[in-house]
Amino acid sequence: MNTVASLIESASRRYAARTAVVDGRRSLSFAQTDRRSNRLAHVLLALTPDPGSRVALLMNNRLEYVECDFAVAKAGKVRVSVNPRLVDQERQYILDDCGADTLICDSDHVGFAVRARDALPTLKHLIVIDGAPAGAHDYADIMRGAADSAPRVPRRPEAPSYIMYTSGTSGRPKGATASVAGRVASTVNMLLDEIDPKAGDAMLHVGSMCHGSGAKVLAYYLRGARNVTLPKFAPSTFFDTVVEHGITGTFVVPTMIGMLLETARSKRVDVGRLRDVTYGGAPITPSRLSEALERFGPIFVQVYGSCEAPHPVMVLGRDDHTAALSSGGDLLTSVGRESTLVETRLMTESGAEATDGRGELWVRGPNVMSGYWNNPQATAEVFHDGWYRTGDVAVRDDNGFHYIVDRVRDVIISGGLNVYPAEVEAAISKHPAVHDVAVIGVPDERWGEAVKAVVVVKPGAHIDEDDLVGFCADHLAGYKKPRSFDFVASLPTGSTGKVLKRELAARYWDGRQRRVN
Repeated sequence: MNTVASLIESASRRYAARTAVVDGRRSLSFAQTDRRSNRLAHVLLALTPDPGSRVALLMNNRLEYVECDFAVAKAGKVRVSVNPRLVDQERQYILDDCGADTLICDSDHVGFAVRARDALPTLKHLIVIDGAPAGAHDYADIMRGAADSAPRVPRRPEAPSYIMYTSGTSGRPKGATASVAGRVASTVNMLLDEIDPKAGDAMLHVGSMCHGSGAKVLAYYLRGARNVTLPKFAPSTFFDTVVEHGITGTFVVPTMIGMLLETARSKRVDVGRLRDVTYGGAPITPSRLSEALERFGPIFVQVYGSCEAPHPVMVLGRDDHTAALSSGGDLLTSVGRESTLVETRLMTESGAEATDGRGELWVRGPNVMSGYWNNPQATAEVFHDGWYRTGDVAVRDDNGFHYIVDRVRDVIISGGLNVYPAEVEAAISKHPAVHDVAVIGVPDERWGEAVKAVVVVKPGAHIDEDDLVGFCADHLAGYKKPRSFDFVASLPTGSTGKVLKRELAARYWDGRQRRVN
């Protein structure tokens, strides 16, 4: 079968002279991207010849992300993209857990990179973009002397391609590991059921390329389309870039759609050639989606997936959106139907097939992860006979459309990012004045769900919301921090002493048809 590396090489030859990547005033053709990623692949092999060694990327959205991604694949190594929004201790845990021997970062993150290298024995090589400190390799310097030819590294389909870390149900992140064949399958699913880019089209990366947006790089590249990067999302910059660069596609989360609508309400905006706006990561309210369709046109496609089962597992296409808008039905609350290479089933708590069209969503397909990195116990907990148990409770209608109505696992989705309460609770529990804490998700118009912490203070101690806000800032990434705190005398518990979170959250969700927003 084709590997990621062979697909890159084929597209590079086919579209050699076309522009492949754009970053402000900088750009690379397909041929240049191919040669530069070859050079970096040779550098990585010279630093660590071992196949399958992990190379971590820590950088903002930029041109180099594409050539680093491709170079890791060509060198037969495993990419670990580290979210820049994480705090230092979260980043360091990921680097330690995956055993990365090489870290490539930009100058914004060089201070952390040096500290991590000094603290982790396995992290031997540091490559810095835009100026390297003593003891580190300068990205531009090491690229100059490397060979342009493609390295010939054998790569098995089942070999790991990348590791994407998701917050942990037990308080520690877990590394969902995608195989080479899995990444190819995810890309094929995108091109079959989600997007249809043509040569000369362009995708705008406004979400972090270490996550959902970066998953689209290969699909657009294979069709001869440009990948255009922006360092951060801002509605006004988004609309300007769409027109300036002839953007045809992008990937956003529902919170971003809300921000685009806020701008469109106050001034006239132009969506230019934009026709493929994929959104996912969290549910979106029907009223917000209806307004977006009315203002921007039939350009939206919803995808459902996760780190463990990369999107698109389910797709709600442009035609589905148009039909839902005209019919006034519930279809706008659906996550769609299975993509071509995916099977799904709905299962009861006892592990039997649901007969009433409602149950936990299980997924099977070549895009599903091979398991959590070096964590067989966690892997066994989410797999059953080759089926991945998503933890989402879904309803399936007679036409095969699925609707997520609840969750089996304790997870909050805020602004399109998963937040596991156990991780937040573990951080807050470190505060000396906290006796007990429960973290829940509550409805939020902007973020879908907001993180709330319900805290019991130790007898005789004093703490207020400002104290905990500052404490969380030192221990948690911004999107994981609670947006509000409630202080109570005790938490409701069951007969086994377990905190009854559903009871705790019930008053915030009262009157809503589903327990996800």
